[in-house]
Amino acid sequence: MAGWRERAAPLKGMALVVHHRQWPYLERWLGLQQVGELEPKPGIPPTPGHLAKLKARLKSRPVRAIIHAAYMDPAPARWLFRQTDIPEITLPFTVGGTEQAWDLFSLFDDTLDRLLGVVK
Repeated sequence: MAGWRERAAPLKGMALVVHHRQWPYLERWLGLQQVGELEPKPGIPPTPGHLAKLKARLKSRPVRAIIHAAYMDPAPARWLFRQTDIPEITLPFTVGGTEQAWDLFSLFDDTLDRLLGVVK
């Protein structure tokens, strides 16, 4: 844990947009700040109006990344990326969620690698 905590230090305080509120443990562990959600409610696809409001809010509250799980529809995150140039990151969410996340240790490593990619 100490090694991951040390690696993750640059992420502390990083503001981000999430697909929906599914990352509270990750946010708490890494000190991330959720600024907005792509889905107004889990499982309810975002409307054009919701995405437009989120885009407008991001003008006054800049974020470093848009994150979503590998199993989710990436279209809303990619739309927001094209509109704002905020990097869109696909996180594994669970073991097997990406090719790099084959066990619990590699899940944490892959998640950190992907998040740190926007900080460097």
